[in-house]
Amino acid sequence: MYENELQKLGLTSGEARVYSSLLNLKSSTVGPITKKSGVAYSKIYEVLQRLIEKGLVSFIIKDKTKYFQAIEPSRLKDYIDKKREEIEENQEILHDLLPKLNSLISEKNKQESEIFLGEKGVMTAYDVLLSRAKNNSLLRFLYMHNPLYDEKVYEFYYGRVNYNFKRIDSVIKEKNIKWIGIISKSNVGKKLGRPPKGIDQRYVSFPVPGNIDITDDAILITIWSSSKPMGILIQSEEVANSFKEYFDSAWKLAKK
Repeated sequence: MYENELQKLGLTSGEARVYSSLLNLKSSTVGPITKKSGVAYSKIYEVLQRLIEKGLVSFIIKDKTKYFQAIEPSRLKDYIDKKREEIEENQEILHDLLPKLNSLISEKNKQESEIFLGEKGVMTAYDVLLSRAKNNSLLRFLYMHNPLYDEKVYEFYYGRVNYNFKRIDSVIKEKNIKWIGIISKSNVGKKLGRPPKGIDQRYVSFPVPGNIDITDDAILITIWSSSKPMGILIQSEEVANSFKEYFDSAWKLAKK
């Protein structure tokens, strides 16, 4: 009874069944607990010990025999409060540890390329691209229309990206990233909406190489023509520099 809810609070399946059984059994030896909970006898002592450590079960000894009993359910709040404190403590440890761990990664050891599939995958690729971008950097993008997938692309950039823009915007502000883009007007199948605030986008009448986002040392190529969108994230300063040169030349010809 209520095992699913207890598992959502952080108990394992076995712990939830044993605790629930003990609430009904009151005080009991391991035999009845094993039978009622369905936990194997070989595991019952291990499960009981974990519940004791979590402050949810206690025991007494009568005539050299252990009798286990569940602590009143109100103690579950103490258990949740303790978990919250542990999470907060772990977050502080991680906050201090991440810069140290990242400093151990040399440029040579960084993964050169990653592939992300589906719209959620492409959204994740954007998160990764921004998380790796340097402070005070310039994020460039090239956007190429194609009637074959215009609708899907429009819904993604003006739907999913706009919906998530608060999250993206916080990263941009934190890192002081400037975001500019070039859009090819050739083959435009749908009127574009206004870009999110903070993005300077301009237009050219000639084709661009593809849908590409460029940072100082990485590029994200997004392919929409397949049944599933695909993002190819390439971590390479050399490749990024080549695309930056093209972009900067095209930017001089672009119009608002």
